[in-house]
Amino acid sequence: MTNSSDLGPLILAGSGEYTPTMEVVDRYLLAACDGRPVLLIATACAQEGDERMTWWEELGVAHFRRLGVEALPLRIRDRSEADRPEHAERIAAAGLVWFSGGSAVYLAQAFEGTRSWRALEAANRRGAGVAGASGGLGVLNADAPSPWPDAPPGPTALGLAAPVRAMAHFNRMEARRPEFLERIVSSLQAGQMAVGVDEDTAVVWTEGAWRVMGHKRVVVFQAGQRLVFGTGDRVDVMPPPLRSESAEHRVQSA
Repeated sequence: MTNSSDLGPLILAGSGEYTPTMEVVDRYLLAACDGRPVLLIATACAQEGDERMTWWEELGVAHFRRLGVEALPLRIRDRSEADRPEHAERIAAAGLVWFSGGSAVYLAQAFEGTRSWRALEAANRRGAGVAGASGGLGVLNADAPSPWPDAPPGPTALGLAAPVRAMAHFNRMEARRPEFLERIVSSLQAGQMAVGVDEDTAVVWTEGAWRVMGHKRVVVFQAGQRLVFGTGDRVDVMPPPLRSESAEHRVQSA
């Protein structure tokens, strides 16, 4: 196994990407990425069309400009574009890669096994931060059976933060869709952990621990218990990200 404390930051956000509610998270990440490029990837919403991708990209550019940083959109619509060497090279050089919302499953299946995915995984091993909100969690969450019966075959997520599987928009999900929440928790595989992340909140892997940043709660489901954590809390009940040596070898030899 790779030493998880050597990985760059992993950011599991419930929502709020590119808005003032994420400033506390992004300022922390910018300090950690040591001046390397910030990339904005809107693949998760590619099925909604280029106009929607542009909306997310422009929102991100404006957000980081307010923070004094030039963020750069990287337009990846599908697997063929994710497999382009020039896109993988830009990801490999990044200090922070932000994945905005949409479909987590579409994002996972667009990146699975591509040059961009291998570059992202390797960049995180070298210290680059990877952030996802809502559908952007498709590269971070542990793969688990979909709670939707008509989901397309293939991975539901790619597992940079595995064995954690975060549920975005958790405060709304808990209030409006308790049956959906129950299906997600009950579908997890052995060793996986469900974590609810409220909107405008993130749970961040950094410096060898999970920490809550933002404005609301993180709820951890463990052994039939529901454990609640708030801003500034260290969440030691969450397992560290696990990366196998075989996965590391595949990245290095690709």
